[in-house]
Parts: sequence; C-alpha cells; structure tokens
Amino acid sequence: MLTSTQKHLQQQIEFAINHGKLNDAHLLLVNNIKRASDDHFSYFLLAQVNVAANDISKANKLLSKAISIVPLPLYFAHSAKLAVLNGQLLDAQQHITEAIKYLQYEAIECDVIANVLTRLGHYQLALEWQLRAHQHAPTNPQISYNLAVAYKIMGQFSDAILLLQTLIKQHPQHFQAHYSLAELNDVKQAKAHLPQLLELTKYAKTPMQQQFLHHAIALNYEHCADYKQAFAHFSASKQPICLHVKYNAQAHSEFCQQLIALSNDYKPDISRSDFAPLFIVGMPRSGTTLLEKIINQATTVQGVGELNDIAQLCQGNHAQLLNSDVLNNAYKNVQLIAQLSQYKQRINQLVAPQLRSCDKQPFNFYYIDFILAAFPSAKIICMQRARKDSCIANYRQLYSPASAFHHYSYNLPDIDRFYQDYCKLINHFAAKYPNNVMIMQYETLVLEPLLSTQQIYDFCDLPWQAQCLDFHKQHSPSATASKVQVRQPLNNKAIDYWQHYAFAL
Repeated sequence: MLTSTQKHLQQQIEFAINHGKLNDAHLLLVNNIKRASDDHFSYFLLAQVNVAANDISKANKLLSKAISIVPLPLYFAHSAKLAVLNGQLLDAQQHITEAIKYLQYEAIECDVIANVLTRLGHYQLALEWQLRAHQHAPTNPQISYNLAVAYKIMGQFSDAILLLQTLIKQHPQHFQAHYSLAELNDVKQAKAHLPQLLELTKYAKTPMQQQFLHHAIALNYEHCADYKQAFAHFSASKQPICLHVKYNAQAHSEFCQQLIALSNDYKPDISRSDFAPLFIVGMPRSGTTLLEKIINQATTVQGVGELNDIAQLCQGNHAQLLNSDVLNNAYKNVQLIAQLSQYKQRINQLVAPQLRSCDKQPFNFYYIDFILAAFPSAKIICMQRARKDSCIANYRQLYSPASAFHHYSYNLPDIDRFYQDYCKLINHFAAKYPNNVMIMQYETLVLEPLLSTQQIYDFCDLPWQAQCLDFHKQHSPSATASKVQVRQPLNNKAIDYWQHYAFAL
C-alpha cells in the first residue's frame, strides 16, 4: 500500500512523535508540502502530529485535505478514528465503511479499524479485524491485549484466557492484562495467579498501574472467598484514582436538583415523530445489561449496545463534560430537538426497518426530557437495585478515570450519594412521564421473572415471549462489565452480595 519512501517517512514521524519531537516532525512535513502541494501522505502524517498535540480539529482538516488529493482507504480509517473521538458517529460510520473495502493494511491500521468498529457496536467485525492485526504483529502486547478483549466481548473466554496467559508470560508487568485475566479466573486459577500479582506490587508506580494491579488482586481474593483481603485491595485500587479525579458529591447533588427544577419548567415543542426506540438506563451495576438481553430476545427488537449519541448531541462541544452550564445550555437550546433527529438516522443505519432499537446507555437518564421531546413514542426503563448492593457493586468495579461519568465510584460515601441522586432523578421522570418511563427493581426482575418480564414487554408494547428468559443461550456480544454474568441463566447470586462486605459498611 505504501511505497518504501513513504514507509521511511512514516517511521521518521512516528519516532519523532514517540520522543516528543513534535516541532521537528511538523517542520519536516510542512517543508515537504511546500515543495509539493499535492503530497497527500505528508498531509496525512501531519494530521497524526496534530493528534499527538491534541488538536483534533486541525487533524481533521489535514486528513480531509489528504483525502481530497488521493482518497486512500488508510486515510478513511484514521478519519473514522477522529470522528469517533469527536463524537461524530455518523461520519465515523461513513469513513469506516470506506476503509474496510480494502484489506491490505499494516497491523496498526487493522487495530485502529477494529477499535472504531468496537466503538460503533460492530463487535463481530471488530474481532475479525483484530485477528488480522494480531496475525501481522503477534508479539505486539497492546494488539494482543485488544484481541483478548474482543474475545471476551464475543464470549470466547477460553481464547481470551490463553491469549492473556501468553501475554503475561511475555510481559509480566502488563498490569491491564493481569486484571483482564483475573476477571475470568476460577478458584484454582486465582490461587495460582495471586503470588505473581503480590510480587508485582513493588513495580506498580503510576495510579493506573496500581489500579489495574490491586483490582486484579482483589478479584482473585474474591474468587477465593477472602473478602477482607479483597476489600483492602479494592481500596488500594481506588485510592490513587480518587485523589486524581477529585469528585465533588455535593456538586453532583446540586446539579441533579437543578436538572429537576429545569425539567419542571421545560415545555418544548414536542416532535411529531412516530419513531419508537427503547432505552434502558440506570446506575451502573444495576442490572441494565441483564434487562437488555431479556428485551433483545423479542423478535421485533434489535439491540444497538451502548450508544453515546444522545449525550454527545445534548452536550454539544462538551461531550466529556456535564455540568450546570452545559445543562442550562441544553435546556435553552431550541434547536436541540431537531438535532436529535441525527440519532434516528444513526439507528436507521444499524437496525432493520421493521425492527425497534434497544439502546442500553446507562447514563441516558440525564437526558430523558430531551429524548421524549424528540421521540414521544419512546419507552424508557430505569433499572434500580438495592442500595447496599449497588454501592458495593460499584466499588468492586474498575472504571476508566477518563470517563467523567464514573468519577463518583472511587469511594463508598460518594457512591452512596450518587445512588440517592439517581433515585431522585428517576422518580421525578417516572412521575412526569408515566406512559413513557418505568422503574424496574433488579431484585423483582430476578425473583419474579415471569411477572416482571410480562410487565416490561407490555409497557414497551411488545408481544411477550417465554424465550425472553433464555437470553443466556444466545451468543450475542456483550461489551459491558456484565459480560460474564449475562451468559449464565437468571439467578439470585448477586442479591445481598453486600453482606460479604458488611464489615466495611
């Protein structure tokens, strides 16, 4: 695909980027373009330099220029990546569709394409591209790790375990791989894994390394039913990140109060759309994935995973930030309801015309007013779980610090406060929209599955089907924290799980 001259130039620029010499790389490429204004490859590489400088807007313009000169599939692949970073998911879909028409990529580009496909919810296709990346670079640790994650999403746990064990053997300090393996361990494997992990504690220096390592240790102690040691290491995992994110529980409570006040006064022009999507929302670890699998068994429903489109459309240029100013702007934005039509366009790309979509993005509970103003026929189910189980489940879960939505999860008092905020919000919306918003208790769903699923299907205007409780027999992808649990039959193992940690509460 690339000439030897282009490959040499690419290696030069990658070396400069990896060693922080962005100015040198920039100067070299600009001089190339001055000598030849149609040097599309230098425009492409200059876009990579701007990505490294965190100027995504400039990188997009440079990639568009490269494509306008010569529309190489390679350029479309990287344009799709930037579109995902910008929250422009329709553009990302268009770019990636062009990119995958060509198959002869290097390992890194295959990996880029696989990551974009994962973000867009095309999990099976993502696995195929991740396998290509691994075939090209079987010793690249990040590509091996990404392939293991793709296996886990598809429920191929044995393949994931073998790959992770090989990766750890080659790279003993790949802390993220240790964590991913610990999720899949049984008791015997956990006992064998623990000594190696405990020996590694002296090498984990950064907050992220400590987070992955201590979380892996905690999970293995849980497998061995040693809950006091597990809690000690969950705490060791959380503490460095807690200091870094500086979550303000009082500010979030005030934000939720403000949201309810704005909602009470919100009187938008309601859309006449007959589009009737289904949404499952909830505090993380409340059973949203379980409910998603149950609803997706309906023959008239197609799941679309966890789409971020609603948040990105509602938050505009502040896709990673939700605060009082962003909230005020959303409620004042008279164009927002029209802009949300882009969500329908996205669903039309993913879902067959005769089917209804089911979007399980937990944090869409912040945007219920806007969803129902744009799509008055939508149905929204809010999952709710018992307080202590919710708090412990969130404390036991490893979240990325890059996701501001999860910053509440690094100490128990903050989690408890967030839980109360969430309950107030969904009670408000359920009262405001009784025909569109339903609250389902996790414990009721698990203990009374027949009655609960019949109520849910009836609320969503779906014909009830007994096989909806056979969700665990399906081999559908799951990219959520519940990827292991949802492949088991419905059970009550998680009810009162908090009692293992009663000493900490």
